Amino acid sequence: MLEILRTAAEKARALFSGRKLDEEFAEELRAHLANLTEENIGKGMTRGEAERAARMRLGGFKQLAENHREARGLPSIETVLQDVRYGLRMLRKTPGFTAVAVLTLALGIGANTAIFSLTDQILLRSLPVPHPEQLVVLRSPGEHHGHTWSDIDDGAQSFSYPMYQDLRERAKVFSGLLACRGIELNVSWQGTTQTARGALVSGNFFTALEVPPALGRVFTADDETAAGANTVAVLSYSYWARQFGGDASVLNKPLMVNGVALTIVGVARKGFQGVQIGDLPDVFVPVTMRAQMAPNSHQTLEDRNDHWLPILGRLKPGITPEKAQASLQPVYAPILESDAKLLKLSGDKLQRFREKRLLLAGGSHGRAVLQTDAEAPLLVLMGMVGLVLVITCANLAGLLLARGEARQREIALRLAMGSSRRRLVRQLLTETLLIGTAGGAAGVLLASWCLHAMVASIHDGIGVLGIDSGIDLRVLGFALGVTLLTSVLFGVAPAMRGTRVDLQSTLKGQSIGASEGRSSAGLRQALIAAQVALTAVLLASAGLFARTLVNLEHATLGVNTGGVLQLAVAPGLNGASAAQTRDFADRALKEFARVPGVASATVSTMPIFAGDDTGFNISAEGYAPHAGDDMDVLADWIGPNFFSTLGIPLIAGREFTEADTASSPKTVIINQKLAQRFFAKRNPIGMHIVRGNGVPDWEIVGVVADSKWDSPRSNTVPFVYMPYSQTPDLSTLAFYARTTREPAALAATLRSVVQGLDPNLPVNDLRTLGEQVNNSMFTERLVAMLSAVMALLAALLAALGLYGVLAYVVARRTREIGTRMALGAQAGHVLRMVMKQGLLLALAGGVAGIGVAFGVTRYLKSLLYGVEANDPLTIAAVVGFLLLVALAACWIPARRATRVDPMVALRYE
Repeated sequence: MLEILRTAAEKARALFSGRKLDEEFAEELRAHLANLTEENIGKGMTRGEAERAARMRLGGFKQLAENHREARGLPSIETVLQDVRYGLRMLRKTPGFTAVAVLTLALGIGANTAIFSLTDQILLRSLPVPHPEQLVVLRSPGEHHGHTWSDIDDGAQSFSYPMYQDLRERAKVFSGLLACRGIELNVSWQGTTQTARGALVSGNFFTALEVPPALGRVFTADDETAAGANTVAVLSYSYWARQFGGDASVLNKPLMVNGVALTIVGVARKGFQGVQIGDLPDVFVPVTMRAQMAPNSHQTLEDRNDHWLPILGRLKPGITPEKAQASLQPVYAPILESDAKLLKLSGDKLQRFREKRLLLAGGSHGRAVLQTDAEAPLLVLMGMVGLVLVITCANLAGLLLARGEARQREIALRLAMGSSRRRLVRQLLTETLLIGTAGGAAGVLLASWCLHAMVASIHDGIGVLGIDSGIDLRVLGFALGVTLLTSVLFGVAPAMRGTRVDLQSTLKGQSIGASEGRSSAGLRQALIAAQVALTAVLLASAGLFARTLVNLEHATLGVNTGGVLQLAVAPGLNGASAAQTRDFADRALKEFARVPGVASATVSTMPIFAGDDTGFNISAEGYAPHAGDDMDVLADWIGPNFFSTLGIPLIAGREFTEADTASSPKTVIINQKLAQRFFAKRNPIGMHIVRGNGVPDWEIVGVVADSKWDSPRSNTVPFVYMPYSQTPDLSTLAFYARTTREPAALAATLRSVVQGLDPNLPVNDLRTLGEQVNNSMFTERLVAMLSAVMALLAALLAALGLYGVLAYVVARRTREIGTRMALGAQAGHVLRMVMKQGLLLALAGGVAGIGVAFGVTRYLKSLLYGVEANDPLTIAAVVGFLLLVALAACWIPARRATRVDPMVALRYE
């Protein structure tokens, strides 16, 4: 019985593996061999000669057997390996073609992979929490009153803490409603103080997100009891590993945070980076510790007019965002009504406030602060690298078409010996897959290098933290998909075209048919025209981005950035009161003035060109606002010599002096924009304004020229400057020093001055003002640089493609050119003939590309500055550059055509 089973298993394996079919075909081959032998004997051969002649045909019969197997859908592993080995041999025989193809593909795949990695991390990747699709972000656009903090959405995502508590208690559609607000921290540990990123979070923050601890515990509802009562902290895993060396003994030990001793109770799970991509918290602190973490602030936790807290919710299973949003309005309306009474609103303001709705935005990617600014540039870059990849595919398809025509005799011989067309197409596709695999592997290496370079260029002050420069499985999967897609795109058409040959004429050594030659040449020319067209689009886009960067670099800032050094400190985060912070600023300014090489020094509460601003609405003496009037202004609290140090011209009145103290009358300086807005045809000096709707009592003592604040791209707006000595909320300081020496040489000296005044005070953002301005243009600089690189790469690929087509045309028309020259044609005529063909091809593609560019570049309008999307100068530059590229690509083949020897050419073929 065992023997019977063993025999049956052997037969099954033989049938499954195809060995039974092999035996059948072997028997068929033996029969063919016997028949051929008998035929040869009948032709007068001896038996030995007849058997040898028959065996020479045996290889063809084996090919027939293989084709027969394939027809039954059973290609063997040996056949696939044979294709791979044969493909490798063919690629080794043409090292130049192989190197160019792999390098071209590596550039296209590498660029796409690098940009996709950034896009994936910033735009596509969900928060690393369970069921992120259940998360939503709460927003309430519309009328705002009181104090509103905003980092996005015009303050629509900011709520008061009492409103958050009301919603958490009343809204039943959430399994958890959490709050989180990022803050700056000064953290002291073992005698050293460093700046860190922090987050004020609700007690249910970790449980609502379902984030467990890696060590110790996370917050619970018991850690959100009363203001100032919850002196505990949870560390992020990366901060714990980086600053504490992953030491588990830090648990239950005190950590000085903003001058307050907080007990470390746990470490969050590895990989969790908060709820806002690009803003990586180091230390999580209960929201009830707000007053201690934000010293010198007069807003209290219970203030319903202080909107500062973003809210996220996790929907209960089965609850859709639409259903949840509909059920929230009955809960939200009474809360708004209660707040309206506290604000004492009436009339239209009351009506607009009552009409506010509570909306839900998708929260699977967290709060979309970074995404809002980065989405358009990243999508543009993805589109551009996608076009580069299309150009790469078109270029390689043209190369493979030419290579296929050069291999027509080989393909014809294989077809004549019995190979099926499908078998040869598979062989050629195997070669393209080998090229694609090598190009994909090289592209991943190139992408890794590009990612490291781009991430290294991101300065800490730009606000993009936690971006990984490594290649993870998602990015590898993308690279693999792109590799397979491109291999199919550039491989299928040449493989199908290359196996369509006339056996009789090809095996007789004749040229391919004229119609087929024209068809193949037409396809290659169409590919080149498409490359030139796409290159024109990329060049136009790159030109607009380059013009934008140049315009920003030469924008009128209203500030003289040359020779100015800046640094920032936050004494308030170390527990200093507003009076102590003012005293520190006074002493620091005096010490800076004594430093050799410092011409003047000043201070403000916020750094300029850092993307941060504060503002409020005002009332102006003698100005009656109309319905819908915009009374908002930006503001800063500054020290003496601020305008002279930063090079902002004083138009009228005076600067602040040391006489403008906390006890002196309130004084302000305004910019020209505000003077024109509220004091048109009046002298503003001696007039008064006030914050809010009170009686104007801030005397205007000076008017200065307009200057930009947030970035070179921002518009000038009405601005109010006040003495830093008169603000009750003084906590952070930004110092500026104008130097008569190289600013970088004084950086260490100014740092030592600050540390001499307070050794435990971290010095941040120590750089020149010019570097600060450059940092504010990081996105524009990155987009301009990458788009220029991709456009030049596309131009190079198009030039190589055009060169290849013309070189092939010259080689095919060698006999014709030789005949023309033998009949008296001059070298110049031949040169013009070839150049004309190439330039017409480039012109056709260029015209089509410029037309497409006019339609595409208008979608870039939001990213441009000081230049229109259809800028004629940029278009003219693109046309000129394409002409130069086409001339360079056509010149070498054209010159080669003029050197054809007529005698040699007439013997060609």
